[in-house]
Amino acid sequence: MSDPAYAGLVISAGWIAVVAALVAAAPPNPETIGHSVAGDPIVARHFGEQDARRSMLVVGSIHGDETQGHRVARFVRSYARDADGVELWTIETVNPDGVAAGTRGNRHGVDLNRNFATGWKPIPPSSGYYSGPQSFSEPETRAVRRFMRRERPEITVWYHQPWGRTLIPCDRRGRRVALRYARLSGLPARDCFPTPPGAATAWQDEAMDAKAFVVELPGRALRAGEVRRHARALARIASR
Repeated sequence: MSDPAYAGLVISAGWIAVVAALVAAAPPNPETIGHSVAGDPIVARHFGEQDARRSMLVVGSIHGDETQGHRVARFVRSYARDADGVELWTIETVNPDGVAAGTRGNRHGVDLNRNFATGWKPIPPSSGYYSGPQSFSEPETRAVRRFMRRERPEITVWYHQPWGRTLIPCDRRGRRVALRYARLSGLPARDCFPTPPGAATAWQDEAMDAKAFVVELPGRALRAGEVRRHARALARIASR
């Protein structure tokens, strides 16, 4: 028969290990990197070491009516500790007003993915892709610009819907990592997809020298297995 006192010590040690693991896995305090038109916070969460050899940013949505990427951005945090040598940032949405209203644009009706400087051109509101009165006219895109300039992530993945494709950039910087993501996630590649004017990825490529690409999730709720597969793909491309 085992010694009850010894068993108690083993159980206590086991619980200590469990609690320590939970504390280690717990996300840090969120950082507000800016605010929306309505004053809602745009929140980034950080994982890993700041002097890591590689940094990656995952953005769950920029269009308020395309929210399935939020689930991937949340779930990838559980893989963060397995991605050695990686500094990971996640932002569930850069458009909290659009998410609250269920609209593509922000509170001003601006499509934030047409409001960045690279290739910006005036697109009228009637188009459904209103680019704003000028580039970086919106507080949300200015917040992203400040954050990008500060952190300079090497890889950025932007989630959209509803095409169900990994959009492969034509440039060499983001091309290889996007193709690898398509292979690992099982989401088919759409090669050399033209970047719209004022898009975040085009600005990152030009101004930040970054590997940035778009993942167009299907226009439906993702199954749990799909969320896990996308999260694992993110961890794999980050750690290589």
